[in-house]
Amino acid sequence: MKQKKIANIVLVLAFAGFLAAAMVITLGKPQGGWSYYENRTLAQMEELTPQTLWDGTFANSVEPTLQDHAAGRNTLLKLSAWMDIDLFRRPVVNQVIPAEGMLLSWNAYETPDPELIQQQADAMAGQLGELRDVVESYGGKFYYVAVPGQYTYFEEVHPDFLNNRDTYTDLEIPAFQQSMEEQGVTLIEMGEILAQQGNPPEYYSTVDYHYTFGGAYATYLAILERINQDFDHSLTVLDEDSLVRETLPNPYLESRARKVFGLWETDEKLEIGLPSQPIPFTRTDNGQDVPATVYTLPGNDTDEVAYAAYMGGDIAETVIDTGRDELPSLLIYGDSFTNPVEGLMYYSFDEMRTVDLRHYKDMTLADDIALYQPDVVVGIRDYESLLSTDYNGSPFEIQP
Repeated sequence: MKQKKIANIVLVLAFAGFLAAAMVITLGKPQGGWSYYENRTLAQMEELTPQTLWDGTFANSVEPTLQDHAAGRNTLLKLSAWMDIDLFRRPVVNQVIPAEGMLLSWNAYETPDPELIQQQADAMAGQLGELRDVVESYGGKFYYVAVPGQYTYFEEVHPDFLNNRDTYTDLEIPAFQQSMEEQGVTLIEMGEILAQQGNPPEYYSTVDYHYTFGGAYATYLAILERINQDFDHSLTVLDEDSLVRETLPNPYLESRARKVFGLWETDEKLEIGLPSQPIPFTRTDNGQDVPATVYTLPGNDTDEVAYAAYMGGDIAETVIDTGRDELPSLLIYGDSFTNPVEGLMYYSFDEMRTVDLRHYKDMTLADDIALYQPDVVVGIRDYESLLSTDYNGSPFEIQP
């Protein structure tokens, strides 16, 4: 009996010691930072002050911080993901749907409101009409590009019991097209263009929300084709004869694959394209000189590569100057769907400015356009954010 009691005490002390050690390690780790696998910023504890203690912000920050920085957290999360995928065969793992060799996005269930969608489409088209007026006030041309996201492009692959947002998309796109037509704003709707091409499956990633280089290249061609229709002279187009396409051998671990901690096997690789006849240019990011390249690539063939290889990822402001004054200037704005397109578009223009309003805080987009007066302005947004006024959806505001 005494031995059993001693054994219980030892067990309790060992467990308490384990918890204490884990807590010490957790508290000793640097706070904040970025979770590579979860693709998000880690929680950080609020500074302890009388104000944060009184209003509860400090107390509310403690638990999320401890959870995000717990000792062995990534190992446990990876084990959990493995069990969900291979052991329990769950249909949704970490908000990702493993289906038919793809990792698709999980979408919350919804009941789309046609009237609300039309109101949002009218409002968005209205402000884009105002932005068009800013561009045309000095003689420029404005183009807006709507591109499908992965959940739309592969909507038939989604399991029937999960939401592929087809009901929402079927309301959103016609409403937006109608509103843009009423405003007289040039809309390049890539969903229709890609459908006419048979929706090649290789145009969109199987492990990420974005299009592949193939889809981005198709978007680039559609944009330049429309611009060339409106200009007196023809801009150079990087066609299959003048573009060297290269598939990188590196492992491609993108957002969906990272959410399941790299446990999903895929043979998808990242592709890039470079002109067969390069032109010299300079590049600045946020006003600072950087190497004159449009790709940020690993130094070897074995390191992982991500979608951020295109233009180095999401940057507030980039300026590429090719020193060819006889050509028009270009401004592209939008979310990450712009990045691989930017790596092609610069070749046809004297100067290319790119702006991402999620990070650009110097002035509103409208003020930036009025200041620099680019000859061509192109906005690119995907279906999911098409009607949203967040960030790149608010060209007349500086967002926090």
